[in-house]
Amino acid sequence: DLWRVRNAKPLWSKLGTLAGIALGALDMWTNTFGFSVLGTLKHGKPDFETLQPAAKCRPIAYPKPDGKLTFDRLSSVYLSNTNHEEDQPVHLL
Repeated sequence: DLWRVRNAKPLWSKLGTLAGIALGALDMWTNTFGFSVLGTLKHGKPDFETLQPAAKCRPIAYPKPDGKLTFDRLSSVYLSNTNHEEDQPVHLL
C-alpha cells in the first residue's frame, strides 16, 4: 500500500520542504503508472535508530477531559458499545 509514497520522506529530508514536496509529488504521480523516475531512495538510517528510551523522554501532560470535546476512557468505552464478559480471557498478546 505504501509503495507509491516510499520516496516522500527521503526527498523531504534531503531536499527540504518545498523541493522535497515538489519532487515527491512528481514521483508519486509517476508511481501511478507503475514506475518511479527516482527508483527507491534510502533514508539516512533505520527508523529504530531514531528512537530513545522512555526514561530519557518527558511524559506528555494531557489536560483533563472536559466532557464536551474530550471524554474520559470509561465514557468512551461506554459510547463505543463494547460488550464482553467480565471473566473473558485476554485475547491480545
